[in-house]
Amino acid sequence: MHVIAADVGGTKTRLVFADSNEPGSVLHEARYLSAEFDGFEPMLQSFMQDCVTAGGSVDTLTLALPGLVSDTTARLTNLPWTIEKQKLKDAFGFKYVYFMNDFQASAFGTGQLLDKDILIINPGDVTADSLQKNDTRVAVGAGTGLGVAWADDDIRGGQKTVCSHDTEGGHIDFAPTDDTQIELFKFLQQRFGHVSYERILSGDGLVSLYQFCSGKQEQNIDAEWVNKQSEKDAAAGRALSLFVQIYGAYIGNIALLFKPYGGIFITGGIAAKISKKMQSEEFINAYLNKGRMRALVEQIAVYLVTNERVGVLGAMSEAIKMQNSKMQPNTN
Repeated sequence: MHVIAADVGGTKTRLVFADSNEPGSVLHEARYLSAEFDGFEPMLQSFMQDCVTAGGSVDTLTLALPGLVSDTTARLTNLPWTIEKQKLKDAFGFKYVYFMNDFQASAFGTGQLLDKDILIINPGDVTADSLQKNDTRVAVGAGTGLGVAWADDDIRGGQKTVCSHDTEGGHIDFAPTDDTQIELFKFLQQRFGHVSYERILSGDGLVSLYQFCSGKQEQNIDAEWVNKQSEKDAAAGRALSLFVQIYGAYIGNIALLFKPYGGIFITGGIAAKISKKMQSEEFINAYLNKGRMRALVEQIAVYLVTNERVGVLGAMSEAIKMQNSKMQPNTN
């Protein structure tokens, strides 16, 4: 039987078509710019036309979605789309449709990564005994927004299964750590009222940092421009440094909150593009700057995920697990 999994993003969406009996083999994969479609259904229709060529019908669809997800409907945070399970079933003939938060899928996907898919930012120092008691791992990433989810192993009936849990941790109140960040907070508070970490640790947030550092309010720039200009434009360089410092402090907070001995995996669309900066002392010093709790955050491994497919890998693994569970005979 075949499955389709999608990692839907505010900027781009990646879809895969796979055989649930051969989870290591992707039959067809495509990436689309989300803004080029007025909804998910037209994008899925285009993708499925190619899947027919690849061979086979599809029973199960699993979507990793940015925003609040209910049992029946998802309203996306950074896209004007509403996706309904029943409409997808009616339009495409799926038997099963599953929704999950996009970072919940990333947390699942961290278990699918290979050594070549990650860079070590902080190696950590976790004992085997500690890991046995707590194997929690966290996926966190800045892109169009800022997402956080965590996963751990759950043993039921003698079998181990991975459980993943979404959060709205990107909307935690921003906590300045020095005079410059206090001034940044005031700057953003005048603009937005409430200042969350997502107002800073996102594509739009990096633009706001440039505007703060330059004193200019240019409207025709984006995060990619700030990154490219950071080595020759002083304000862009300061903005990127401030971004990395705040990112490090935030991820240090995540380490304190979850104590994830399985590691923190930095995903999202920005970190891999600024990998050298993410591996700098600016980041690691901010991460470790937790006063009396420095020794604790030192223990937690931090990885930068360079594989952009982590979300769709997680969604696909769950689609296959769901598909195969439906195929098991009822022994009750």
